[in-house]
Amino acid sequence: MFSRKSFRKSFNEAGEVLSPPCGRLRMTFFLSLPLLLALPACFQLREPEPAATASEWIQPTQIDILLSNFVTAVQNVNTANYERSFRGADYRFIPDPTSAGGSATAIFANWSVPEEVTYFTNLSRRSVPGVKNTLTFSNRRDNPFSVDSVEITALYDLKVQQQDTAFHGSLLQGSIRLVVVRRRDNEWKIKEWRDQRTGTGPCWTDLKRYFFTR
Repeated sequence: MFSRKSFRKSFNEAGEVLSPPCGRLRMTFFLSLPLLLALPACFQLREPEPAATASEWIQPTQIDILLSNFVTAVQNVNTANYERSFRGADYRFIPDPTSAGGSATAIFANWSVPEEVTYFTNLSRRSVPGVKNTLTFSNRRDNPFSVDSVEITALYDLKVQQQDTAFHGSLLQGSIRLVVVRRRDNEWKIKEWRDQRTGTGPCWTDLKRYFFTR
């Protein structure tokens, strides 16, 4: 038998029944639960960059640092750092005219950063594991437009290590023209890239055209 004491209730001065403390705690918890569940939506947690990506990137406060970051990203097929080299929505790539005709005209019509990322990601999937590409510039010339905008021209030799045998030619040669600009955060970015074939072999435009569609 239960004692009458176990069923005793608490009353206030007005004679109203008071809820037990544990009941109030449970009610407070359930009322607060939706707020707790909504907290993750209020804060977007950014995943940390891979150690290799972070260690290869140096804040490009100088043009030479930007070019070094770009070369390293191409050689190591580092898509994240390759993308970071470009300015953003107003970046444009102007292809070699002998490679951009016919069916390729539409591909290069509005080539910007998303197209760079697509081509480079596809290339990285077919790269030889553990083997780096080789990119060298020669005969470089800098032509300042202003303190925050510089035109860079150079000859390039790019040796690509990839496994797609349908793409003929591992050595790409041509002339590169970059317009680099300094942003408000003092970082230099590539705003424009013009490619020009210098020989009978493939150039960078050929590589982009092929792997963009693969």
